[in-house]
Amino acid sequence: MLNANRTLFPVLVILISLFTYAQDASGQARKARSEGFDPNEPPETKYQITPYLTFGSQIEFEYKLERNLDLDGEKNEDLSTIEPAINFAFSFDPTSYLQAFVNIKFGGEFEIEDGHTKKDRAILEVEEAYLFFKDLLDDRFSFQIGRQQFDDERQWLYDAELDGARAFILHWGIVAQLSVSRGGLVNRDLLRKDTGDKTNNYIAYLTYFFNEDTNLATYLLARDDTTGENDSPIFLGVHSDGEVAGNLDYWLELAYVIGKEGEDNISGFGFDLGTTYVFDTALEPSLTLGYAFGTREFRQTGLEGNEGDFNGVVDFLYYGEFLEPELSNISIFTIGPGIKPTEETSIDLVYHYYIQTEASDELGDSSIDADTNGINKSLGSEIDLILGYEQLEEKLAIALSFGYFIPGSAFASDAENGFLTKLVMAYEF
Repeated sequence: MLNANRTLFPVLVILISLFTYAQDASGQARKARSEGFDPNEPPETKYQITPYLTFGSQIEFEYKLERNLDLDGEKNEDLSTIEPAINFAFSFDPTSYLQAFVNIKFGGEFEIEDGHTKKDRAILEVEEAYLFFKDLLDDRFSFQIGRQQFDDERQWLYDAELDGARAFILHWGIVAQLSVSRGGLVNRDLLRKDTGDKTNNYIAYLTYFFNEDTNLATYLLARDDTTGENDSPIFLGVHSDGEVAGNLDYWLELAYVIGKEGEDNISGFGFDLGTTYVFDTALEPSLTLGYAFGTREFRQTGLEGNEGDFNGVVDFLYYGEFLEPELSNISIFTIGPGIKPTEETSIDLVYHYYIQTEASDELGDSSIDADTNGINKSLGSEIDLILGYEQLEEKLAIALSFGYFIPGSAFASDAENGFLTKLVMAYEF
């Protein structure tokens, strides 16, 4: 469907840079980081090296243990992953209108499966490297080119570092982002050659802010796989989140996808609707209710992260820490009580119940290796416990997660439960 557009990729990069007017939305995100600590962002460049060059660093550590990924008690399929890393960021700001930014990660990736080392390697990755032309034409135009972070509010569409060009537009109170990108257009890991995903992304994302807390966005996202596999989905959607009342927040994701997946035509829709109510009492208790649905032919973009928070201080996988499903041919019911013992800590207990939209012997993208039987729809349930700590002044964040999955009748009758433990830490210094 999009094959004819492949030759337009470099042309669009040039046209966007010449003919768009933009809001410095990315600059606002950088300023927001100084007001709080987000361990998923690159470190703040707060140390001055030269008059225009600043530097920042951050230590990251993630440990994850997944037990019984095949849901078969007779065979041990356990996977442990350890990912230590240190990030170095440099920002060159010769004028208020130009920024050159680089974020480099040095670390390791270790995987142990059933007691045997599966992966053991060092990495030296260029996470971000871009030029940012900002606050131009009465603050209506900004333009970013290079490897940059693409993420939406709930990472429902994308959470990825992509190579490309992006313009930000402010007109009539609407902030528009127009971009052309590809993952791995330039080699990411400096220690080894990688092929990238060779998929072009064309994105138009328009947002209107009713006030500081509530917004409505609409978007078009087209992906074009250039490898010949003929994957070319087009996503049309709506996003909204904000406050219904002082203590009641909501979110809405609604998308329709059409296009090709290999030799098959796909056409489907999905949505995710939820709300969090925070009680105005000691411990700040909260209750979150959510329902997400995807038809059999609905797909997420392949760039999604599906990560966010309810009322806690740390993010987690809101469709399930263990199962980690893509929203495709599935319904997900979620209920999540939580408390905040202090301003720096939070405890969330989250329950999910999963049902296939149509009975199928294919589960779709998830973390487990077990097959469904294609007869029953009930996939089972999961209980997650997330403990969070975030110290803004010391730039320290810690998240400890436990996930317990109970398989339903869609799996084999002797399927056994699965378990996950995950520890994520980040410290900016």
